[in-house]
Amino acid sequence: MNEERLGSPTEFAKRLARHLALFARAALPLPSDEELARLVDVTFFASLHEEEGRAATFNVAWQPSGGNCAALIAMAAPVLLTPKNLAKLAPATLQEATSIAVRSVRGDLVAWALLQRSATAEAPLTIWALAAGVLRVDYAGIPCALYARGEIGFLGGSHETKSPARVLTSTFPEWKAEADPEDGIDLRAAVVTRIAARALDHRHGGMILLVPADTTDVAGVRAHYAVSEGRNLLAKRYADVTRDVVNEQRLERLRASRARGADGRVHVRDEAQLAFAEAIELVARLTSIDNALLLDTALNIRGFGVQVLEADVPQMQFEHVNPYSDDVHIDDLSTFKGTRHPAGVIFCMRQTSEAAAIIASQDGRLSLATKDSRGFIQVVGSYERAFGWR
Repeated sequence: MNEERLGSPTEFAKRLARHLALFARAALPLPSDEELARLVDVTFFASLHEEEGRAATFNVAWQPSGGNCAALIAMAAPVLLTPKNLAKLAPATLQEATSIAVRSVRGDLVAWALLQRSATAEAPLTIWALAAGVLRVDYAGIPCALYARGEIGFLGGSHETKSPARVLTSTFPEWKAEADPEDGIDLRAAVVTRIAARALDHRHGGMILLVPADTTDVAGVRAHYAVSEGRNLLAKRYADVTRDVVNEQRLERLRASRARGADGRVHVRDEAQLAFAEAIELVARLTSIDNALLLDTALNIRGFGVQVLEADVPQMQFEHVNPYSDDVHIDDLSTFKGTRHPAGVIFCMRQTSEAAAIIASQDGRLSLATKDSRGFIQVVGSYERAFGWR
């Protein structure tokens, strides 16, 4: 993350208060520094609880009043905010659709309602318990901080991460030539990184292999499920959703294409956006099949269940980049635990032209391996809980 040394939840809360002050808006009130520290502390310890054998995953929203949210259930007697009480309420939350509303009453923090988020309003300060000891903080619907078992990271202001979509775009000449001149990203690269994020949301490990569209023979792989009909499904729906849309509006149009939410609602503008979102979901689920999903830069689906064959590779070392800092060092395949990360790097090493591999770990991390036109091998990662993955 931003620093190698570990920090306590208390230290995280202090630094978080200073970070949030940079973006504070009157319409989205923030708790006091003391209230924020208590909120972080209680949420952290609640994340360590288990209810009926399951880890407590939930989110709490700082909501002094009903505001722009619709209270599904407002409690006649608010519940004192304690780790145990939060863990008890956790099963009632519904991913992005429902939050536990928290406010201060006579100096005490209380949980006072279950809130359904409004599709039209900006989200309040929200703390997500993603796993035991892992918290993500969003403000106005934008991730801005992460606490992962002592590691602290921030986004926004002076804190930047290395964009995987930009790294992918610079890897493939076709994408680099058509990238947006301001952000250096080709939208097809953003589509691929979105598929990877959805794969991570499904809570399984997986891998996406990527080659240039003109590649006829992919080296060192065996496709257990090669694709014939439907090969261009994702490419076609991408073309449909971006057709007749000026470049400046394409990114927003893609972002607005979402599958059904956890509450079953769909927030789309037209059928093309819905169809594109459904294609993203389908392709992301293909990563759950053993081995890997193989795509090309035209967004054609080459195959799934693709096995990277074991063999000697021309080189063992590569550049390893920390996405949250300036740390860059030379590494080798022995640095990885398990088989998925080495397989992704080996895949890139064995290709005769540009290549990339995105590796999603079951523990909630994403990494990106690339080989550019110079034959240079680089690994960027890992991105904890997809923090900064954009």
